Amino acid sequence: MPSYALNAILEDLKQELISTEVKSKEIGSRFEALYREIESMKVDALQSLIEEQRKSAARDRGIASLLKNKRKVRNSLLVAAGSFVIGALLTRDKLGALAAGMSGFDGMVQGLGESKWYVSLGKTISVLPCEEISQQATWMTLDSFNEMMEELKKKALAGEKLETLDNVLSKLKKNRG
Repeated sequence: MPSYALNAILEDLKQELISTEVKSKEIGSRFEALYREIESMKVDALQSLIEEQRKSAARDRGIASLLKNKRKVRNSLLVAAGSFVIGALLTRDKLGALAAGMSGFDGMVQGLGESKWYVSLGKTISVLPCEEISQQATWMTLDSFNEMMEELKKKALAGEKLETLDNVLSKLKKNRG
């Protein structure tokens, strides 16, 4: 085989190798970006869980407050009716108006149940109003929890691996002080 043919084959292989290397680096960088986003989603999921618990607890407390005070029931129904009317005027859609009315009522009920909230960092993660926390668990304010979660999210997006939920909780406990 002539040497120029061998050189041409080697040059083609070299170009293919370079192309493969460039593609693998592109895939690697996309994989790294995806991994960082997935790590930050752990934080988002935990924050979402806590926020849903807070809303549910506020709603329960609000309903209990409504049952104790008839005037609050009247005010809540007025808010719901007002939201319904405004929703109907704005959207001209019965279902949209109903959703607006229910949303207004739900917001009013949650507002009645608001408190200073604390998050437990024990085996089960829960959120409770300040009046209901016990000394048997490790607690932190919801605001502090959210601040720390935002810091963890920034670290995750920067490439730090958060690993499991237990690791995230242990980091929160460690940084709590």
